[in-house]
Amino acid sequence: MNTKERARNRWKLLANTVSKKNQDCISTPNISYGLFTIECIHAGWYKYSVCIQGDQFSANICRSPINVTPEELMGFNNTGNVRIWPSEEILAYYVLSNLSLFQNKTVLELGGGMSCLAGIMAALYGHCRDVHLTDGNPNSVYNVERILEKNVFTTKVSCSVLKWHQKPANICHYDVVLAADCLFFDEARDDLVHTISSMLAFGGIALVAAPKRGNTLYEFIEMAQQEELHCVVQQNYNTIVWDCHSKQVSYNSMYDTDSHYPLLICITKQTKIIDCQFQ
Repeated sequence: MNTKERARNRWKLLANTVSKKNQDCISTPNISYGLFTIECIHAGWYKYSVCIQGDQFSANICRSPINVTPEELMGFNNTGNVRIWPSEEILAYYVLSNLSLFQNKTVLELGGGMSCLAGIMAALYGHCRDVHLTDGNPNSVYNVERILEKNVFTTKVSCSVLKWHQKPANICHYDVVLAADCLFFDEARDDLVHTISSMLAFGGIALVAAPKRGNTLYEFIEMAQQEELHCVVQQNYNTIVWDCHSKQVSYNSMYDTDSHYPLLICITKQTKIIDCQFQ
């Protein structure tokens, strides 16, 4: 499957939601790594549960379909309102597998879509100091607000609309920045880099999960390096996730590593060293 065909199929999935023809045949496979047990609680609401090394984790997540008009397709990205994409689920699983990274830290999720699942799990179980969940689409943020009302948090958690091309009036710096599957829009990639650079604290870390999708991931890394951000790409970052990926490669003929399997980019912004000369 070439790059143009993958892009066409992705937009077919979005157009299918707009037209509500849910029975149409779409060649894009609904890839799932099966990391979470998903139980329907009631209409539009699901319990996402997982056991990691004997510890049980769960969150109530609203997946109620959001109506997206054709006019909205011409505006800000609406793909986060179509479904919870595999990169978001994998990043949420990674968060739960590495909770020590979040203890007493301030956390920001960028482009979290209608669930902000990774940020929700960090807020529920990471013992964070503060968690802020964002997306550029107001419909997504409204859905996240509903999710916040249906879960019990012991840490401060909030959400808001954040469009990367608009500089916030007050820039906060976060110890951990999360982003899943946010690299595929060419026109927004540079804005995402600038947002990460401006909002990531010195000595902090940004965790970005995204498939390669041709050159999009490496173009993002090149832009990040131009912003003096240090990037490390990991392919096998979790043994369970890697095992699920390997099974997809072996048994699913519709699975395409380039467009489906998220790599993990760990981004750091080191403290600037000021060169002082003494006379």
